[in-house]
Amino acid sequence: MQKKQLNYDVLLNKIGVSRGTCDLLCVYFDMLKFWNKKINLVSRKSIEISWERHFLDSAQLWLHLPYKARKWLDFGSGAGFPALVLAVISRELRPELKFILVEKNKKKAVFLLEIVKKIGLNVDIFPKNVELIKPQKADVISSRAFGKLDHLLKIAYIHQNKCTISLFPKGVSFYEELKVSKKNWDYELEKIINIIDQNSFILKIRNIACAKKRFEKK
Repeated sequence: MQKKQLNYDVLLNKIGVSRGTCDLLCVYFDMLKFWNKKINLVSRKSIEISWERHFLDSAQLWLHLPYKARKWLDFGSGAGFPALVLAVISRELRPELKFILVEKNKKKAVFLLEIVKKIGLNVDIFPKNVELIKPQKADVISSRAFGKLDHLLKIAYIHQNKCTISLFPKGVSFYEELKVSKKNWDYELEKIINIIDQNSFILKIRNIACAKKRFEKK
């Protein structure tokens, strides 16, 4: 069976979940492969390497979850990376943590809902434009492969609270995005090396503020 070939090391040794949770992620993986034949959830060429490329890459964000977090917002959720992977982990380690996944593509939203129902997850799916829903005041905000950092910060600004952290996985080319974003936003940034792909990073961001306020104070 496929799941016997998968690498559980990151999940078992770094995240600290049981083999039961690993097996649930395999259920998700199998459903992804089935649905990907119908709708374009991930690249058809990369579907067989999705375990490392998408599942484990998403799972590592769990290591940066604040202890007191109760609400996680993910937008542009697509096939569920990273938030649906994290919701499966949370089912065992932090079942009280609520996930809000926003995906305006109706077919992808249906797929996400099928995973939620199949595994039994503390997740709400919003099949809407994230800029049109009410402010979520989330404790954690994430988005993966959704857009440039400047746009991500615009959305996170709407949905943050005073203690929010935002987690944005990025490739090595993110430095140019930083320069552009600094024209419009002030924020605290921590650059974390991706433990699955060391040519990539996770941008951990706090205290997003509109840069215009910087000039208003002068």
